[in-house]
Amino acid sequence: MNFSEEQLEEIESMASLFYSVDDVVIALEIEPIHQEDFRDIIQYNNSHPAFKAYHRGRLTADIELRTAIKMAALNGSNPAQTAMLHYLNQSKI
Repeated sequence: MNFSEEQLEEIESMASLFYSVDDVVIALEIEPIHQEDFRDIIQYNNSHPAFKAYHRGRLTADIELRTAIKMAALNGSNPAQTAMLHYLNQSKI
């Protein structure tokens, strides 16, 4: 599947707002015959531009969100501190 730069930007933008892959399928008006291929690309094909756009958008937004939560935690927010402890426990190997 090939996507224009505009479509890749839309994929990245929607992912940065944590829209699901199914929502992206709807927004891009991907034909039913290609929908499963698109889902496979987003899930498995890490060399495809759509995979990169989707995951870059999602991760960039997550970094921004966690940075804001960290700052709130350092400023004494108990809910933010709890969230940061959750992230710490998730990150342990």
